[in-house]
Amino acid sequence: MVYDGAIDFREDEEAVLKTLSTASDGEVSFTGMRRALGMHQEKLSRILRRLEKHGLVDRGSKGYRLSGKARKLVNARGVEKGFVIVDTRVEDVGLVLAGVTALHGRWVDEMRWLGYSVENDAHVLRWISQDGELQITLRLKDGRLTISSNRNERRAVRAALAILRKAYELALIDDTSVLKTLPTGFLNTAA
Repeated sequence: MVYDGAIDFREDEEAVLKTLSTASDGEVSFTGMRRALGMHQEKLSRILRRLEKHGLVDRGSKGYRLSGKARKLVNARGVEKGFVIVDTRVEDVGLVLAGVTALHGRWVDEMRWLGYSVENDAHVLRWISQDGELQITLRLKDGRLTISSNRNERRAVRAALAILRKAYELALIDDTSVLKTLPTGFLNTAA
């Protein structure tokens, strides 16, 4: 890939740009990228410095994001196929938003934090498994909560349920530390 005829991207640099493009308006943590790409931290640091030097990557307080220049460059050839595990309307958006916000930066079971973004007014949180094979995306927009995965398997359903439970736990624990019951009737059990 060539940008302005001056930069010839290597395969690893393209992979970093693609990973960053998953969070169009948000930041992806360094460790999340390292897990997603299975890349050594020194190599990833060198790539990020090079991309930053060329104005394609911006470093934020919680991670890295594509610059405006890079967003124009990254070709949206189509979003990778995802499998919806949870798709539901929520009645108390404020309560759910509190739980979703509290999940920011947290590990949940085997899922490690990848990043957060706001895309088209949707709060989007992403996790990746320790082995880098499974990615989970939680999206909250206009009272609709969806959780999707890059894989259609039981492991993804378990991870999505763990993330959902953690969000509810963080939002619903009251002063007496009693956890309210989590409804589970809206889970896609096809996986």
